[in-house]
This record gives sequence, structure tokens and C-alpha cells, in this order.
Amino acid sequence: MTGPTARTAAISAIVCILLLSCPASSQNVSDPPVVGQIEAYLKPFVDTGNFTGAILVARKKRVIFRRAYGMANYELLVPNSPDTRFHIASVSKPFTAMAVLQLQEQGRLNVTDLVAKFVPNFPNGDRITLEHLLTHTSGIPNVNDLPDYDTFARSPHTPAELVAKFANLPLDFQPGTDYRYSNSNYNLLALILENVSGEPYGDYLKKHILEPAGMKDTGHDGDALRLNPLAASGYEPVGVSSYEKAPYLDWTNKTGNGSLYSTLDDLYRFDRALNTDTLLKKSTRDQYFVEGKGNRFGWFQRKRAGHRVMSSNGRSPGFTAQLDRFPDEDATVIVLSNSYSTVSQDPIAVALGAIVLGDEPEQPPALQAASISRGTLESYAGQYQYGPDYFVPNARVTITVEENSLLLTIGTFRMALVPLSTTEFLDRTFLGHVVISLNDKGKAAGFTYRYSGRDFVAHRVDAR
Repeated sequence: MTGPTARTAAISAIVCILLLSCPASSQNVSDPPVVGQIEAYLKPFVDTGNFTGAILVARKKRVIFRRAYGMANYELLVPNSPDTRFHIASVSKPFTAMAVLQLQEQGRLNVTDLVAKFVPNFPNGDRITLEHLLTHTSGIPNVNDLPDYDTFARSPHTPAELVAKFANLPLDFQPGTDYRYSNSNYNLLALILENVSGEPYGDYLKKHILEPAGMKDTGHDGDALRLNPLAASGYEPVGVSSYEKAPYLDWTNKTGNGSLYSTLDDLYRFDRALNTDTLLKKSTRDQYFVEGKGNRFGWFQRKRAGHRVMSSNGRSPGFTAQLDRFPDEDATVIVLSNSYSTVSQDPIAVALGAIVLGDEPEQPPALQAASISRGTLESYAGQYQYGPDYFVPNARVTITVEENSLLLTIGTFRMALVPLSTTEFLDRTFLGHVVISLNDKGKAAGFTYRYSGRDFVAHRVDAR
């Protein structure tokens, strides 16, 4: 990225104006006090450019909030709308799991069946069941963690080719003895679905799930050449309030685990269909959509502030998505975003759930950028290294100056750091906090990254 230019400043100004002016009018509003609370909660995120996407909130069969913010395309200055199509990443998993359960209802397979029955040459297929795949207890490593995955995923691949990519990796643990979220499980389920049904993954979902549920604007992104009307482009936060393009991904690489796109209204139709026998029998839903460890059959079954919530969330380059269902109160929160930032999921989706249920949401984090001299920012630029407790043990990171903020880079991953004070910065991607530590000469000696209640310390390792 280059330094600030007149053109960059002009575009940023236009985008900021549009960010504040593009919310679409809500439809079916039936609870003005709740709507006011939601608008007030979202305002600091929208005002600072930290939310781009669309939101639907419903309760008791009524949509009470349906609005869009930010840009579907920042280069063409096309605003998001409630009808914009977003990639929903791992919110695709409930659809794959549902397809498998449909085949079980038809007597064509059973979740207790071994993988070897459907993919004869798959290593350890005589020990791994379909239920292990559906509940992330197979021990199969996550294909996303392979060093060359980003390069691999830029080209199209069939489900068989995806499975071949990780088939010969050693298991992380013996099947059924532990839990570890792995996208590989659902790549393999997509292949099994195709082998059993005789239909391509996207065709099966369209015929047996999407069309019966009335989901006309949802599909599997299985052909990068095909036009997708009203589709949002994907972005990542950069600078204080701007965005940059997300890395390219051919979505066939997410087949089964994250290749679907959808809209607010279609996901609400899916939510409504889950309350009926349209897609699955009640006996099947009652048996498998139950509380358990981690993600099961595409869902996290949780308690949030005493409320039972059936939650699915996803995050892939340029997009995040969350579908929260509160079955006891018949409330639904859907947040779709064309930003890689997790802001849309936590705190936004969580807070909107609290508001619609009459609870007090946590206050939004501090988002307003402070003014810091470029000299101070440049004094923090350099090389740092985390300890063995970090997510990537002993990872080396680079901090550079990005206009009026900092940019932290780990490999190909980039995190925009917005100044909140002279030594404290907000990570726009995960809402973590970076606190710079100074030595006795007032020079940067390292930093502490605070995220999800944990502190990770990095020490400066370059000459200063």
C-alpha cells in the first residue's frame, strides 16, 4: 500500500458520506422501541466505518428490523441493500448436514455408517463414521491449516480433489476421542453426498432444500465464471475506516463447508422452515439438533444470558455471517457482512439478540480514532515476536504505518490497528487491543495483544 494521496483522500471522503447515508429503509417494523435500541447500538459501528452488511431481526413470526449498511462494492460505490447476496461461509454447514440427514430419512445412509462404505479408499475410513464428520470428532486435520492452502484455493477443485488434498494426512486424534473444528469434515461430507445421491452438491441442495424452503436467492458458488446478480464483493479492514479487497478464493474449495451465498430474506425462510417438517421431520430435528460439545450438525447449541440459542456462524475471505435462532422465544437474528471483521458476529449479533429479548447488551467498544503524530506511529514500526502461547506459536509479526494507523502483518494476514491513545490501538478485524510497551528511553520494546480475556506478549526483535 502506498502513502496517502489526493485520490485516496477523495475516495475515503465519498465512502464515509455513503456509509452514513446508505441504510435501507426497514420493512415490517412493528416494535419502534426495539428498532430505536438497535439503531442506537449500531450507530458507532456505522459512523466509524466498522460495519458493512445487512441485518434482519425477527420475533414471533414478525420481521421487526431489516436494513443494510455500507457498500456492496466500494470501487463502484454500490450500496448494500437488504436484497444483497452475501457469501455465508460456514453458515453453509447446516445445509450440508441437513442434506445428509435427509438421505438418512430416505434410508439411503445412516450417520453411524463408516466413511469407507461411500469412499472406499479413504484412509481410516473404516474407523470414521459420518457422525464423526458431522460433529468434528473425526480427527481429520483442517485443510485450511495446510501451508499451501491459500495458493491451492485460488484454483477450482472438485470435491474428490479437495478430499485428496487432506486424505493422507495423519489424524490429529483417534476418531471419537476428541473434538476439533475442521472444514475437511464437510468437504468429505459433500463428496459422500454426491456419491450417494448421484447429484452434484449444488444441484442436490437446490432441489431438496433451497426450492422447498422458497430460497430463490441462495446457491452454491460452484462456477467462478457465472454471474451472480446483486452479489457483494468481499473486503478486509484497512486503515482507520477504509477497506481493501479480500484475497481471491475460488469458492469450489469451500464445497460442503462454506460455498453458499444467500440473503437476509432467504435465511429467514430457512429459519422458518426449520420450525416445520418441510425439510426434516420433527423426530430428526429433535434427535440431532441438541446441545453438545462444539459445532454439531452445523450448529452451536448454547445458552446466552439464560436463553437457549441455536447458532451458526461463518467467516471466509471478505465475508462473515451469523444466524442465531432463539427457539424458546421464537426470535431470530441474521447478520451478513462483506467484511472479514468479526465485528458483525461479536459484539453486533450478540448485542442484537440481547436487545430483541429485552436484555441489556454490552456497550460497544471504543471505536473513535485518536489523533497521533506520524512520528509516534513510525517509532512503533518494526519486527516483533510472540511467545509460544500465541495462536501461532512464536510467530514473527511486522508493524508498519498505514496512513493514520498501524498495520500488523503475520505472513499474509493483515490487521488494521486504529489508535485509541498514544500507546493503545484497536484491532479492527477481531476487536482485540494492542498496548505498546515502552522502555526507559521511551522507545517501543514490545506490545501486548489483548483478545477474548487473554494477553499475548510480543517483544521487539529488530534493531532500534
